[in-house]
Amino acid sequence: MENKSAALLTFARKSGATAATILRPDCVLVEDSLARCCKKPKCPFWGQSSSCPPHVGGPDDFRQLLQASRLVLVVRLDIQACSLHGEERAQVMRLLHELVAAVEIQAKQLGYAGASGFAAGSCKPCFCADKDDCSALHNKGKCRFPDQARPSLSGFGVNVGHLMEAAGWSGTLFSEREGAGQLAWVAGLIVLS
Repeated sequence: MENKSAALLTFARKSGATAATILRPDCVLVEDSLARCCKKPKCPFWGQSSSCPPHVGGPDDFRQLLQASRLVLVVRLDIQACSLHGEERAQVMRLLHELVAAVEIQAKQLGYAGASGFAAGSCKPCFCADKDDCSALHNKGKCRFPDQARPSLSGFGVNVGHLMEAAGWSGTLFSEREGAGQLAWVAGLIVLS
């Protein structure tokens, strides 16, 4: 298993992750209150995709998934802080979703048959912003981007700041440096079972 984990970490970094690490599933903190934040205050993407609430199982389902898993792989993508606002945000989040999906697919190829990837943010603005609806919700369950879009960590109540700290990284979203050089991060998680 150590060889598979090491290969998967190398793959994640070569695929664009700024940082990647393997953790025990009990390092992931899941909070019901965080998942409720999707509804109140209401996220603008609430109910607009099959990968966001109310169409996902939420914290209880995620806890069960963690209990059945062996390991979790955490990926972080460092970005310019200004790209979290405006038009660049969807592009950055799409890169994260694609990274998480690629690592999940590689994990399955390495023998983690039940691998499941989760990324920050809704897939709707990243992949289907120009579409009126989510194809998976309105077109017989078929996602337009099944090999790229992943469910939102937020909808499952994952405390991402705590996850970053458990990985040995700063849980503070923005770097101390301000202005044009300020950095931030976005993160994803692949449950390995």
